[in-house]
Amino acid sequence: MIRSDFHMHSTFSTDARSEMSDMLKAASDKGLKHICFTEHMDWDNTYDEGPGAFILDTESYKIQYDLLSSSSKDLSVGFGVELGLQPHLVDFCNEYTHKYAFDFIIGSSHIVDRIDPGVGGFYEKFPSEKAAHRRYFEAELECIEKFDCFDVYGHLDYALRYGPTADRSFTYEEYSDILDKILMRLIEKGKGIEINSGGFRKGMLGPNPAFSIIKRYHELGGEIITVGSDAHHTSEIAADFDRAENVLSDAGFRYYTIFKERKPVQIPL
Repeated sequence: MIRSDFHMHSTFSTDARSEMSDMLKAASDKGLKHICFTEHMDWDNTYDEGPGAFILDTESYKIQYDLLSSSSKDLSVGFGVELGLQPHLVDFCNEYTHKYAFDFIIGSSHIVDRIDPGVGGFYEKFPSEKAAHRRYFEAELECIEKFDCFDVYGHLDYALRYGPTADRSFTYEEYSDILDKILMRLIEKGKGIEINSGGFRKGMLGPNPAFSIIKRYHELGGEIITVGSDAHHTSEIAADFDRAENVLSDAGFRYYTIFKERKPVQIPL
């Protein structure tokens, strides 16, 4: 089975519910060999939780990481971040990611046009669900062109989780023009994607991104693909990794990727 979870959050992330020490113990108990904490850093966000929401206290996070990871014997623990990308944040993100020696950086589009699809108001702006999806993908492509300070793009079809029909009406063909551009630019820039098993427990038909996106990434020559549960609680660590492994295999992959010091390492399935 896949024994590396490269998308997980502790209470250093605003919306997570488990302490880092508990996440480490749970990952070890589940037989994992590699994990990476990817705490949220969403600068200039529009969330309702108040000042400082989703702004990572990176100094405190690093101190706690150093303390706990040094005592972890059978589990390799990475120091990572999930960085919220918005086009006007290029300078901030470059400065931030150069300041810390991260092992792994996920770039994610949580906010598009000042709205997070997950908190409402995004889909209502558009004449149709398909128009909203297209705008979301356009915003991702803009970020991919502007940013270089990430390793993989997180949950590439994140907005689908919250649409009126979720992923049930989604087809790659409907957006192939822009999705092909996204995937090819990621490949050209040496960036990867993730398979985020959180889609399964969010009530979707598959992971994020959809199987068709993962398969197309492989067809276009994409080679970097991490696996993450997007766990915000100990119970979610490595959730549905058996299904994620089947998706990877069916898409043509014979390995998955982990990162150490921002360098990809492939592990056979």
